[in-house]
Amino acid sequence: MKSKIELAKLFVMKNLFLSLLIFSLAITLCSNGCKRAPFKPNYEMAGGYVIGKEVCKANPDEDYWLIDLSSNGNRPGLNYGDTITINGVFYKHMIKTLQLVPQFKIPGKKVSFHFNLSSTKVQTTSCTVANPVIYNLKEMTVIATFEVR
Repeated sequence: MKSKIELAKLFVMKNLFLSLLIFSLAITLCSNGCKRAPFKPNYEMAGGYVIGKEVCKANPDEDYWLIDLSSNGNRPGLNYGDTITINGVFYKHMIKTLQLVPQFKIPGKKVSFHFNLSSTKVQTTSCTVANPVIYNLKEMTVIATFEVR
């Protein structure tokens, strides 16, 4: 039969071995997790202001809304849209969308978007009003919209 001192040494060694095993496993898992590439979403994120809308269709709900994506957050060097002047005001990052949520269809409203952008400019066609006001801009497909306060 083993003495109490031998049993205590065995218990300490067993606990030391288990602690070392758990520590080694944690280090292995953490080091493998660090090798993964950072998450890169398949959409863009930017904020800006609702400027107004085109005038093309008899039903105003079918018109494009104009957005100035001038508030790019932590990515200030990106240029998402085109440079245009509307009513004497110069806009540098102008795009258009058909998918603006009704509560954000207010000129001057600051909004943030998750979106995809067309690679080419989209010309509005099939206008049904007498004197259409349209713009040849890239089109934004909205994934999510957020109000900025």
